[in-house]
Amino acid sequence: MDLARFLELVHTQGWQGWALWLVLVAQALLWVGLVRLHLALRREEAPWEECVGKIRSAFLRKLNGEEEIQELKVHRYAPLVDQLVALHFAEEKSDRFDRWLLLRWKAKEGLRPYWIRWGHLIIGFGVVVWFLQGLRLDIGTEVLKRTPADPRLLWVWLGYAMVLAWKQVRLHGNLERVQRSLLLPRRDE
Repeated sequence: MDLARFLELVHTQGWQGWALWLVLVAQALLWVGLVRLHLALRREEAPWEECVGKIRSAFLRKLNGEEEIQELKVHRYAPLVDQLVALHFAEEKSDRFDRWLLLRWKAKEGLRPYWIRWGHLIIGFGVVVWFLQGLRLDIGTEVLKRTPADPRLLWVWLGYAMVLAWKQVRLHGNLERVQRSLLLPRRDE
């Protein structure tokens, strides 16, 4: 990156130079938001095979099954998984369909903040791209290449934002596996 070239652009371009500072700050905020979302999703990652296997094992075993169920009540995997397990045991006397609805609602409620944060980041990306498009019309994009405000960095950002969206979809699928193993454990799942 050529910082000297960027600083020269800022000083020589007038109000467009100030706009470049805004673009740089906006890009930095987008990256910080993306890293925070990545770390939040990482906290939700559980050892899924172990988690589903232990739940299934606890409910399918005849011998020592009750001990495993008691251990399952206090075991910690990931915040959303722990919420689903706690809700299941709190509502275990209710009808299976009611528990299924509650678990499904709790999983979607737990994922909603991540999707909202991701959506805000995508909207912010659109605003920065729109702003850069206006600057491109005034000063061109060639002068921005290899500077800290390089528009190509936004496309890298967007690529990783799409990876995070895929991780959220995968997290939802894994939570559904946990839900199925709590309600209808099968040996061949």
